[in-house]
Parts: sequence; structure tokens; C-alpha cells
Amino acid sequence: MAQPPIRKLAAILAADAVGFTARMARDEDGALRAIRASIEMLEQVVGMHSGRVVKTLVDGLLAEFGSVVNAVSAAAAIQSRLAQRRRDLPQEAQFNFRIGVHVGDIVVEGEDIFGDGVNTAAKLEAEAPAGRTLVSDRVFDDVVGKLAIEFEEFGTFDLGGTGRARPVYAIVGKAPSAPPKDPDKPGKPSVAVLPFTNISSDPEQDYFADGLTEDIIISLASVPWLFVVARNSSFSYKGGGVDVRRVGRELGVRYVLEGSIRRASQRLRVTGQLVDTKTGNHIWAGRMDGALEDVFDLQDRVTDEVVAAIAPEIQAAEQQRVARKHPSNLTSYDQILRAMAAINRSQIGDAIECLDATIAMAPDYAKALAMRAWVHTLQIGWLADGQFALHRDSAIELARRALDMTTEDVEVVAHAAYASGFFAEEPDRSLVLLKATVERSPSFMWAWASLAMHHAHHHDPAEGVPAADEAIRLSPRDPMAFRAQLARTAALSFAGRWDDVAPAARAALSTNPNMIGSWVYLVCALAETGAVEQLDVARRELLNRYPEISVTRFRAHYGHFLNYIRQRESFEARMKAAGVPE
Repeated sequence: MAQPPIRKLAAILAADAVGFTARMARDEDGALRAIRASIEMLEQVVGMHSGRVVKTLVDGLLAEFGSVVNAVSAAAAIQSRLAQRRRDLPQEAQFNFRIGVHVGDIVVEGEDIFGDGVNTAAKLEAEAPAGRTLVSDRVFDDVVGKLAIEFEEFGTFDLGGTGRARPVYAIVGKAPSAPPKDPDKPGKPSVAVLPFTNISSDPEQDYFADGLTEDIIISLASVPWLFVVARNSSFSYKGGGVDVRRVGRELGVRYVLEGSIRRASQRLRVTGQLVDTKTGNHIWAGRMDGALEDVFDLQDRVTDEVVAAIAPEIQAAEQQRVARKHPSNLTSYDQILRAMAAINRSQIGDAIECLDATIAMAPDYAKALAMRAWVHTLQIGWLADGQFALHRDSAIELARRALDMTTEDVEVVAHAAYASGFFAEEPDRSLVLLKATVERSPSFMWAWASLAMHHAHHHDPAEGVPAADEAIRLSPRDPMAFRAQLARTAALSFAGRWDDVAPAARAALSTNPNMIGSWVYLVCALAETGAVEQLDVARRELLNRYPEISVTRFRAHYGHFLNYIRQRESFEARMKAAGVPE
């Protein structure tokens, strides 16, 4: 039976790419690659700001937020990320977007939304200049002075068709941040795997190409004498042709692997080429064909040939590969790839559906169990649903099942051990497993970040700092680096290095301003170091973003971390000194 329509108040963000139709007429394939990469980035930012992507069009997006502060913050972050893409990528890989934001009544029917909020946001988007965001006067009144975002009057418009013009405001754009300093090259062979291009006829197969690319990265990261840049830094170049010399310089690697995947019916074709970023010479090029059921074999063949190309003297017998337990049918593999794609877009609800479907089809698939255990740690975000005990018990059980199956698969161990340790279940065992994982797979950025977080929360916070630094170095251009940066901030805080906490917290918040932990660490550091003016600004934004924040609620959220328990009295005294309500 169909659910009746629901009426509610919501903040709506409408975004549309500028000049997409003209680009399609000139270069259809290039335009589609660029727009898909841009839309994926928009979805990611919406998810990071607690929004829901209602629908994506070929060249646009509609999103709903429960908080107008989050909607405006997301719009500003989108334009900032787009400005960075314009700085870092060739013109054919870029798009400008117009964005409109309004808060108003909407009607929810199934997954779709209608009503004043939607219509007005769409009209604001249509009036916005390329690369700008317009907000209604109602939005402006709700957020002015609450965020570190500047506005300027843009004019007056009759947005509601009432014959009465109302003021409209534009977010003042900021110049993109300076490009990060080119990292030093590591003292061993180093490689970045750029996202393989989906050249299938179906654009929906992007998730498959991305997932297979990520699997190749993980396989290469398991080779102990290789330095492999993490997935999210490599994927920052998605959507267009790039200069491999520039990639090598910006990521600090000697080699770049790029390629394409064609999936047609039950057949796969994977092509790849390995390029020396210093000389531009092709070191290796290959093409592999196989049945869809041989996808894991193709992945291993690509990895083996790349490793052999980088160091021909290494014999295949010396390339010890971590044993993996794969699902018995490919449908479950498809589902987990979709889950990974959803997580990388910060669409946690979609990821949960895919992981639950995977486990239903392949209940002994250790990777799916471990990832689902980890996702439970995301579901308790700031007491989101008030079911902490349920998430804890389920995560521990799933993690235990996964680890009972294997402690050799680095992905399984990294996710399961972190999830178990996060909820303070056998934290000493989790530490041992995470340490063993980074030793076995020294380029696995996610495992380093998990080890850093685990040290910060439960063990020696001083040890968490270098682990977080290693994670950040492995992914220097990662838009999702806030996880490692949050770990670094927490480790510095619990280690008592308050002079270093504020810069670390600001780095974390620059990539994701929606993390309450980073805000609390920041205000505590500013109070501790006597930075009164900066504290006033940060405290105001913390209270505007989280009006329900209190010491008691923060304890309910973070109180299971052993280092919090050990330092509870002094830490909570700092929170109160920073102006966090009791």
C-alpha cells in the first residue's frame, strides 16, 4: 500500500552544470566523463553535510537537508571543491555549477519531493551566475552570523510568483586554497592508480570500474616493497585526461597506472598502461580479456604485471598475495562494489542496503561482514538514532564472524578490527591486528588511519600521531582525509599537545566541517591556549551547528573510549572552560 504524502519543512539545494548541452555537442564522451565525476563529488559533499540526495539528473542534483546551516555549508563546500577542480584539472574535465538554496515547505512522496522549497530553490539556481550560489532571504536570515561564510546582496526577485519581489543573497566566493606542497618521493618504488575509465555503453557501470580500480589499489598496497597512493587521492583526478608528470609531482610517485574497463554482457576487457612520471615513457601496456566470473583473476593479472614491470627481478613466487575469500556469486560482488561507491559518496543509507543484500546472498563473505561492522560506527554519528547499544552489539558480532573466517585479508582485518575496537571490545586484540595489517600492507591508508584512531581512543595517543601522519602522506589529495585528520586531532588532544591541536582540528574541518569531535577538540585547544577571540568565533559556530551540544551528551557519545574515561575529569573541565554547556 502506497504511503500517503508527507508535508514538512526542509532546506533544499538545487545544482545545475553550466554549458553541459554545448559540451555534449562537441565531445559527448568527454562531457559525460567530466559530468559524472563532478556529480559524484557533489553527492559526496552532500553526504558529508548530512544531506540526502533526492535525485541526480544528467547535469544536476537535488538534495534535501534537515538543517539550513548544513545546506548552506554544503553549497559553499561544493563551490570550493569545484574551484579546486578548476585549478587542478584540465578544462575539459571541469564544469561550473549554479546552485540555489531555499528553506520551505515540501511534500515527500516516496523518494521524491515537491513543493515551495523545491520550486524556489530551482528558481534561485536558474538566476545564479555560473560558479555562484544564491540563497533566499529566509535562508539568509536563518544563517547570517552563524557560519564563517560571507554574503552579498544580489538583487530582488519574485521567486514565489506572488508579484512581490524579495531580496536574494549570494555566497561570496573564496579563492581556492593554495595547492598542497608537493610531497617528497618515498624511498621505494611508488605508484598511483588513476581511476580506470568505464568505456561500456552503460554509464551505470562506473561503480564497477571504480570498484575494480580500488581492488587493484588494495592488491598493490599489499606488496611490502611498494608505496601505493590511497584511493581517494588518485580519484581526485577522475573525469578527464591529466598530465602524468603533474600527477607524479603532486602525489609524490614515480609511476602512474591508468586504464579502462569495458563490461559487455558476461565479458570483461581490462586495458592498462604504466607510465614513468619522470620521463613520460610507457613501462608496460597490456590488455586482458575474460569472463565476468573471472573478475578476480583479471584483477590479480593486472597487479602481477604491474609489479613485474616495476621490478622485473622480483619473481612471481616472491609476490606473496594475501588470500581472499570471494563471494560465490557475482551478484554479491556487484552489491559490495555499489556499497563501496555509496560510502565514497557519503551516502551511508545506500551503502547499508547494498551490504545487507550482500550478506543475505553470501552470509560467509568476510569483507561484507567487516564493512557492515564498520558502517555501524558511522550510524551512531552524534547519537543520530539513539540506538547505540544496538549498533555496538551488531558491529561486534559481525566483526567477530569476519575475523573468525580470516585474519589474512587486510581489508577484512582493517574494517573488523577497527569496528570491534571502536566499541571497546577486546581493544588489545584490535591493536595487535591493526599493527599486523599495516606491517603486511604498508601502503594501505585506511588501515593506518584506523590504527591512528585506535591509538587515539584506546591506547597510546602519542603513537596515534605518526600513524595519522603516515595515512595522510599516503593520500595527500584525499577529499575524505578528514578521518586521518580527526584521528590526528584526537591523538594530539589526549596526548596533551594543545598547542598543536588547533591547526590539526582546522585541517580536519576544512575537509569536513560536520564533525562534532573536531569542533570540540578545537574549542578546548583554544580555551587551553588562551586564544580568546578565536575561541569566541569557534564556539559560536559549534553552538550554531549543534545547538543540542552539552558535556553530558558528548560524554554519552564518546564516553566508551578508554582514553576519554582515563581523562574524563580534566577533558570535561576544558569543555566547560571553552563554553560548552553542562
